[in-house]
Amino acid sequence: MTDRLKIRVLAPGAREKFESWIATRGGVQIWNNVNLSDPGAGPIFTPAMTGDHPTEKPRWSHERGEVVTDINRFEFVKAWKEIKRFRVAIRMGSQGTMLKLTDGSSAKVRKFEESHPGAYYRFDYETQECVFETPEME
Repeated sequence: MTDRLKIRVLAPGAREKFESWIATRGGVQIWNNVNLSDPGAGPIFTPAMTGDHPTEKPRWSHERGEVVTDINRFEFVKAWKEIKRFRVAIRMGSQGTMLKLTDGSSAKVRKFEESHPGAYYRFDYETQECVFETPEME
């Protein structure tokens, strides 16, 4: 039997919920992202069963994957550690309905991302900063 790769769960505190779903709701249903416009969105996790029926699809952008009933298949983030924060410039998108990073800010984010494998970033909208963090695993 070959070892499977662990399924990484990036939401702190998810272990207890997953253990409950495995014990009472038929396991953890993995929903795989199929949205080609947002390939980094990642999977969604739900209980496998809602009442007597399989849980319905949570979003149009995800398709049903496997049901996992072994908690050891997962690795969980305990906390996030901030490693870098820097200001980014934004502009209006071409349709006028979205805010986007300027080319210079996009290049800055990509450069830092490439030099720090395994780091994730998010935007702090109040301070207009890009925040890079690394996961601390359980």
